[in-house]
Amino acid sequence: MKGSKGFLRNFVFGAEDGLVSTVGLLSGVSFAGLPSREIILSGVILIMVEAISMGAGVYISEDSEKELDPAEKENQLSDAIVMLFSYALIGLIPLLPYIIFDNTMMAFYWSIGASLFALFCVGLFKGYFVHHHPLRGAIKITLIGAVVIAVAVFVGTLIKI
Repeated sequence: MKGSKGFLRNFVFGAEDGLVSTVGLLSGVSFAGLPSREIILSGVILIMVEAISMGAGVYISEDSEKELDPAEKENQLSDAIVMLFSYALIGLIPLLPYIIFDNTMMAFYWSIGASLFALFCVGLFKGYFVHHHPLRGAIKITLIGAVVIAVAVFVGTLIKI
């Protein structure tokens, strides 16, 4: 991806995946009955592993594209770094309530609220950046995130520890 297109794609992808994957996992394990310490540990491990994996995936896939078209002027390393940091930093948003609050249910509600708000902001940013209706993009990405959260809670409820 060239320039700002590559940045936008990797930032939005990393931010959305960091939020949705993390809040999905945290919601699922929270409803499965894990204690707070294990919920936090699960979240930290997920964020670290996924951020590195997503960054590596961007690097490898863009390197493969470059091998197919040597004239391509992509900078795989900078795109990979954008993916890694957007996933890692924004992925912390759903985790922070579990660190702040001792009450797992309170942390769960704050985590979901903060994540949905952050998804809404990512959608607004994307819409503004691509000159489309920002509210439409914000609602779309928030609804997708809400569905993932609902599935995670459902699965966590089914698999009580």
